[in-house]
Amino acid sequence: MNTLSGLYPIVMALLSALMFAFTFLFVRIGVKTATTTTALWITLFVNVVFLWSLSLLIYGVQFQDWWQWRYFFLSGVFAPLLGRMFQFQGMARLGANITTPLTLTHPVISVLLAIAFLGEQITWLGFTGAMLVVIGSVVVGSEGGQQQTSSLNSVSRVYLLLPMAASLCYGVSVVFRKMGIDLGTDAITAAAVTCTSSWLFASAYVLATGQPRKIRCTRRELKFFVLAGIFSALGPMLLYLSLQHEGLVVIAPIAATTPLFVLLASWVFLRADELFSRKVVAGTVATVTGVVLVSAYGIAAG
Repeated sequence: MNTLSGLYPIVMALLSALMFAFTFLFVRIGVKTATTTTALWITLFVNVVFLWSLSLLIYGVQFQDWWQWRYFFLSGVFAPLLGRMFQFQGMARLGANITTPLTLTHPVISVLLAIAFLGEQITWLGFTGAMLVVIGSVVVGSEGGQQQTSSLNSVSRVYLLLPMAASLCYGVSVVFRKMGIDLGTDAITAAAVTCTSSWLFASAYVLATGQPRKIRCTRRELKFFVLAGIFSALGPMLLYLSLQHEGLVVIAPIAATTPLFVLLASWVFLRADELFSRKVVAGTVATVTGVVLVSAYGIAAG
């Protein structure tokens, strides 16, 4: 029974990464003419409707606890909102192959912040596993984004700050999520508040920049965005379920295995037969080994 209870948060974290991988896949398949702003706004809107409907259905009205939601609101500002904004801008300036690896270093930030501010401890084997997950994810992510990559000789090095800022935002967001979930809020409502925060600020940005008319898509694209919205709503919900039962130093690296699932899903559904290079195989082995180490030896005995 102890083994099963110990595996529960690990499985939830891996499922969270899988949900985000399907989100990426559906957006990738669906987008033909729509902008990334449209995809972001619609998927966030679906997040809000889906999660609040589920929260109200299961738990009823509980707005009297709104002050406990402050950390979820803050986490939503950092990610997905600011994280995706910096990531998309980095990809536009630098290309996917430079931006993706730098962005995927965010579990390191989460682990360091958890140790510094949340008082969590991690064993050396656990830390080694976390680094293997990050390295493996970086390798897999960089191989999975072989398009429109700029040379650093042709762009200003200052643009490297964009993916680094995205990484920081993602790392800080997970810390706020852990702080919030430890106050006792249920996972569904926590995810609803986080997504609502992102959607509100995304809407404000769209209005401030005069882009409401650009939020448009075809009926086919809308179907895929709705599917992406449902899966991206399940992602944070499962992440919160894992954070309820395990420390951030364990969950943050495991939840960052999304690139591995994206690669596998692309191979299964998009028939991308040439994705599995030596680097990808090595990155996959590193990721899986890291997940095992983090799961088994992550938190130091207090």
